[in-house]
Amino acid sequence: MTAAPQTEVPAPPSGPPAREEVGAVKPRRNMRLVLLGIALAVIFALLAVWAVNRAGEARSVVVVANDVRAGDEIRASDLATTRLRGGEDVRTVPASRLDSLVGRRAMQALPAGSLVTENNFEQRISPRSGDVIVPIAVTAGQYPASGLERGDVVRVVVTGGGQSVEGLEPGTSFDGVVLALGPQGDNGTMTVDVSISSGDAASAAAASGTGRISIINVAPGGTGQEG
Repeated sequence: MTAAPQTEVPAPPSGPPAREEVGAVKPRRNMRLVLLGIALAVIFALLAVWAVNRAGEARSVVVVANDVRAGDEIRASDLATTRLRGGEDVRTVPASRLDSLVGRRAMQALPAGSLVTENNFEQRISPRSGDVIVPIAVTAGQYPASGLERGDVVRVVVTGGGQSVEGLEPGTSFDGVVLALGPQGDNGTMTVDVSISSGDAASAAAASGTGRISIINVAPGGTGQEG
């Protein structure tokens, strides 16, 4: 028999198969972006602190110290200052402007303790179109006990005690609107500025000078200067 040819099989390698070395990939960090993020975080933190402090910051504003009637001239003693915290949307007058309000007229009644705005005051009260301002001096009993306010529609009536006054028969009247109220004197006399038609102004002033006159409140809180 002829022996079969033999094929040589290479011997297996003596050690484990070699593996291809793969280098580790390190993440790349952009230091500029990192620093920018830190800076923004610091800025936002500072803004938050500023906003909190701002919300709690008190400011000095003007308030009414004594009750003020509509039309009254403002005196320094009528105003004071207080500290107001928050309420940035509330319209106020800074304490530094208190002196600028003295001498102006109140547009409406201002109770003590209330905050004020520039719109609460005007520099000078003007009569209605075609009218003039007539000062009417009255005492208790010559005007309603309930009082008068600026804007009240009134009727100035000649009383006369049954006698004519400056040629005006008792019962003669003049329609007008209260513009301002003066302080009440020690004898109870008070001057009321009334807007009266220019044609009646002289007669109304003459009647007022005699003291034989009364003011009737026809429409409390009426049409005011727009009447």
